[in-house]
Amino acid sequence: MKQIMNSTASILSLAALTLVFIRFFFPDFLPFLTMTILFIAFGLFVLASILTFDPKRTKKDLLTGLPITLYFSGLIIVLQLFGGSTDTPLSIHQPFFWIAIALGIWIEFKRMRDKKKAVQN
Repeated sequence: MKQIMNSTASILSLAALTLVFIRFFFPDFLPFLTMTILFIAFGLFVLASILTFDPKRTKKDLLTGLPITLYFSGLIIVLQLFGGSTDTPLSIHQPFFWIAIALGIWIEFKRMRDKKKAVQN
């Protein structure tokens, strides 16, 4: 039951953060969902995810970092290709964006490699 609650809270956190990004790039999308409401929902879902965390599931953690990094990177690219705009460095035209993606992917690969070595030893 705890695992189901944790997975549900994690998925809802991902959905809330996805809506934050959509609202960030398209401010007129779903006007009744203010950024404040979305951030509160995201915070509650993250808190629920933390409270239901099971440290025994560390093997699954190896599979979450890279897909989440790629998901949000792809989401930002798609939102901008559909005409979304922002004044922040979260733009496909800013080198910071590509550096952050490359750094995030490199860190995740390094973390996965280190955990695999620790498991083998």
